[in-house]
Amino acid sequence: MIITIDGPSSSGKSTLAKLISDHFSIIHIDSGSIYRTITHLAIENKLIIDKEVQLEKLIKCLNNNIITFKRNDTNKFQICVNNEFVESKIRTTIISNNVSTVATIKEIRNYVLKLQREIAVNKSIVMDGRDIGSVVFPNAEYKFYLCASLKNRSKRRWKELKDDEKNITITTVESDLENRDIIDSEREHSPLIIPENAIVINSDDLSISQVFKKILHFIK
Repeated sequence: MIITIDGPSSSGKSTLAKLISDHFSIIHIDSGSIYRTITHLAIENKLIIDKEVQLEKLIKCLNNNIITFKRNDTNKFQICVNNEFVESKIRTTIISNNVSTVATIKEIRNYVLKLQREIAVNKSIVMDGRDIGSVVFPNAEYKFYLCASLKNRSKRRWKELKDDEKNITITTVESDLENRDIIDSEREHSPLIIPENAIVINSDDLSISQVFKKILHFIK
């Protein structure tokens, strides 16, 4: 069984995917973490200069590092680079502000697409992202698209960041998300769209629990 959850940044995709994973005892793959990890490697190796990615060097960097998913201490699949968990390194503002630039590159998207499909071979999974139901698994058994207003998504994202980044403001977060929305929806390769036959759920007036119950109603 393959379940896909697409939607813009901070729409609640990963939170819901984790709930689905726990409920059905299937693997959750956060595809956004793959792009964030690639962005982390690019920044760590100084391969992004003035929003320009040194693609040839980045591809070489990816070939010299192994990106995989493995179970952590709580038995959840998390992303690793060379067998080392990197989750704590990829959820920063600097990564968020650069990940869409990396994700627009065709060669990077092809690299991630291959990895995503390899991970899913002979497995039951729930995967969230921006092109999962439209490009990665267009024939998935269940496809969902989550949407919410920019205002509500900004509040969610700010709550995630405020403890680690004391000076971050909702205004800054909203501006960053708005910019990401534009890049994600207007990029040439695999833009953010509502996948064909996907069930659309607007979470503006719903709690995570309520959205989860709605999703469970559709999964047989």
